[in-house]
Amino acid sequence: MAFLLLIAVIVGQASIEERFDRAVGLQKQGSFKEAEAEYRAILVENPNYAEAHANLAAVLIRMDRYEEAVSEYQTALRLAPQLTPVLLNLGIAHYRKGEFEKAVDAFRGFLDRSPENLQAMQLMGLSLLEMGREEEAVSLLQQAVSAGSDDPAALYGLGLACLRLQKPGVPALIERLANTPKGAAASHLLRGQSLLSRGEFEKAIVELELAAGLNADLPRLQYSLGLCYFKIGRTGEAVTAFGAELKRAPRDFSSLYYLAYLREEEGNLAAARSRLEAALALEPDSAEANALLGKILVKQGKAAEAVKPLEAAVAKDPEDGEKRYQLARVYLQLGRREEAAREFAESQQLKARQLQRDRERIPKP
Repeated sequence: MAFLLLIAVIVGQASIEERFDRAVGLQKQGSFKEAEAEYRAILVENPNYAEAHANLAAVLIRMDRYEEAVSEYQTALRLAPQLTPVLLNLGIAHYRKGEFEKAVDAFRGFLDRSPENLQAMQLMGLSLLEMGREEEAVSLLQQAVSAGSDDPAALYGLGLACLRLQKPGVPALIERLANTPKGAAASHLLRGQSLLSRGEFEKAIVELELAAGLNADLPRLQYSLGLCYFKIGRTGEAVTAFGAELKRAPRDFSSLYYLAYLREEEGNLAAARSRLEAALALEPDSAEANALLGKILVKQGKAAEAVKPLEAAVAKDPEDGEKRYQLARVYLQLGRREEAAREFAESQQLKARQLQRDRERIPKP
C-alpha cells in the first residue's frame, strides 16, 4: 500500500509539471485566458506552487488585471522569498497600476539584490519622478542613461526631472531623444514643456501638437497642452486636453484641479466640486484645491461647510493674503467677528508686503 501511495504521488507531481509546461507554452503563444485557466487548475491541486503564482501574475498583467497580479506576486514571494525576479515584476505591476510608492519599495528590494539592473533602476527613477521626488529620480535615471540606456522613457524622465529642478543639460537630452529610435515624439514633448516653463505658450503648443501627432498617448502630453491652452485663454481646448489626460491617468491631481477651476469659472459648480473632491482624495493637504473648494461651497450657500477647507488652505499656505481674505469673509458671514477681524488684518498686511515686493522688482528708469 505504501508503495502504491508513493507511485501516486510521483504520478501526481509529473502531471502537475506537465500542466505547468503546458501553461507556459500557452502563455508564450499569447493565449492568456487558457494559460490562466491552466495555472489556476494547478494551484487548486498545489496552492503552494510559487512559480505558478508568479506566472499567473504575469498573465494577469498582460490582461490589464493589475490588482489581481499584485496579489499573486505577493503570494509567490511569501512562498518563495528567494525568487528575486518576482520583486521586479511586482514593482512593474505597482508602477502600471499607478501605485508609485509601492513600486519604489519593490524596486528598491530588487536592486538590493541586483544593483546593476538597468530596468529596475530606470523604473524606480520614473516612479520617484511621478511622486515629485526629482532629486532622487535624477540620480537613478542619470545612472541608467550613463550606463548606456537609450530608452526614450529614461531620457525623457531625466530631462523632465532636470527641467523641474532647473538643472542644465535639458537641450542635450532633447537632441539625444530626437536622434534615438522612437524618441522623436518625446523630444517634441520635452521641448514643448521647456518652452512652457519659460512662458512661451504659443511656441510650446506647436511642439506639443507635433508630439501628439506622433504619439497622442505620451504621459503628461495632454496635461501640458491643457496648461498652455489655459494660459492663453483657450478654455474649451484646455478642458478637452485635461479630460484626455484623465482618461490616460485617472488619478492625475493636476488635471482634476484645473478641470475643477475651469468648471467653477463657467458656473458649473456641481461638476467643479465633483472634480475637486476627486483631487482632494489624492492630495488632501493641497492649499489651492482646498481654497477652491471653499470658494465653491460659499457660492453654493454652504458657508459653514466652507470653513474647514479654507482653514486647511490657510494652514498650508499662511503667507497667501487672498486665502486669508476668503476665510475672513466666511467668518464674517457666520458672525465670527473676532476671527474675521484677525484674518482681514493678516490679509491686508500680506497683500501690502506683496505689493512692495512687486514694486521692488520693477526696474527704475
